[in-house]
Amino acid sequence: MALSTIRFARGLAALACCLGLWLPAGALAQSPEHVAAAAATLEKSPVRGNCAPVQEDFLGWPANLMQKCEYQYEDMPGLAYVLDVKPETLARWVEAGCSALMVGASHCFDRTLKCAFDSTGAVFVIGGNLIAARNGVKKNRFYRNGVAIVAPNSGAPGAVPIAEQEQIAHIAEKDVSAMLDRGGVAFWNTMPYQFAVKAIELGVPAEMNTPDRREKWLEIVRVEMLKALDAPENRFLSGWISAHPITLRAGECPDSRDP
Repeated sequence: MALSTIRFARGLAALACCLGLWLPAGALAQSPEHVAAAAATLEKSPVRGNCAPVQEDFLGWPANLMQKCEYQYEDMPGLAYVLDVKPETLARWVEAGCSALMVGASHCFDRTLKCAFDSTGAVFVIGGNLIAARNGVKKNRFYRNGVAIVAPNSGAPGAVPIAEQEQIAHIAEKDVSAMLDRGGVAFWNTMPYQFAVKAIELGVPAEMNTPDRREKWLEIVRVEMLKALDAPENRFLSGWISAHPITLRAGECPDSRDP
C-alpha cells in the first residue's frame, strides 16, 4: 500500500473518531481495555454458568449464534437460550453509542456496561427464563427475543421444572399473549418508542396491545439484533442513550421514566 494511502486511511480514522462518526464494523480499532471490560461484564452473568452450543436453528435465530444455558440461581433452576454476543461486539456497540451521543462523558462506557448488567444480567434471552431478584424476591422472568413476556409462572417466585421452562422457551412470536415492561428490549430495556426514533422506516408499533403488533415488534427485534452483530452500532442502545442524556451524564442508570 502506498504511503499516501496509509496516511489517508489513518487520517480518516482519526477524523471519524473525533467527530463521533463510525465506519463499517471493524474499520476502527477497539480499545483492548474496553473489550476486557465487556468480557468481564458478560462473564458475571449468572445465566452463563453452564452453556452449550445449540444444534438447530431456533424460532428464526441461527443456531451458530446461540447458546443453551442451564443454570442455578440459589434454589431456583433456570433454562435460557441466549444470543452469543462476543465481548468485541458489545464493546463496539458501547464505544459507538458513547462516541456519538455522550461526547465528553468519560464514564459512559463503564456506566453503560453496568446498566446492561443491572437491567438484564448482561444477557439477551432469545427464549427462556431469566431469574432475577425484584424487591428482594427471586422471580422467574420469561423472555422472547429479549422482551419479557407473560407466560405461566412469569413474574412469580418458586422453582419451575426445567421441562416446563423448555416448553415456555419455545413459545412462537405469534403466540405471545402479552408483554411485561411495555415491550422493553435487552440489554438496556430499550422502549419501543425509544428505538423507533432511530428506525422510523420500520414502522414500530406504538402499543403492544394486539397479537399483530406484538408479533411485528418481536420480528423487528430479531431482525435488528441479527443485523447489529455485524454493524458498527446497535440502534437499541443508541435509542436508549438518546432517551436518557441527563441521567447518564450524571453517571446513573436510568429507568424508562428518567430523562
